[in-house]
Amino acid sequence: MFGFFKKYDVHLCSAVSGRILNNGEPIANTKVKRELYYTDEKTRIDSTLTDENGCFTLQSIDVRSRTPDSWLCEARTTQIISTMFENVHYKLWFASFHGTVSNAAYDKKLSQLNADLINPNVYFTFKNIEVPHVPYGASSICRWETDFEIQHIIED
Repeated sequence: MFGFFKKYDVHLCSAVSGRILNNGEPIANTKVKRELYYTDEKTRIDSTLTDENGCFTLQSIDVRSRTPDSWLCEARTTQIISTMFENVHYKLWFASFHGTVSNAAYDKKLSQLNADLINPNVYFTFKNIEVPHVPYGASSICRWETDFEIQHIIED
């Protein structure tokens, strides 16, 4: 009877770690900002600073929400991770995450956000472990050694 008041655990973003370089040189003391836009229409923003080696981390984010109980709901989170350097905005990660639980493919990518600011922003696909014939997609200036296929360069 009161099921519509029930709250559910919802995973919005995995733990994030990476490194920011500019032409191979670490960028120290630079703000890395994460913006999460979930179906519940609440915006969540946090940030951190890079260390002397250009490395940074952000904790995973999970919330409690009534939204997944709605039959009209498509549980989706827009994830944007970015930085500013010399008054230029760089997207380290831009993706839509579908679902309410952690996803191994997203976990892997977000744990390795290694960017060089000289890289162009590209749209890429990566392997969907659960449904291999339907790859995931995101855009980024980061690069990964495996499981990463550039589809096209994004003109900003």
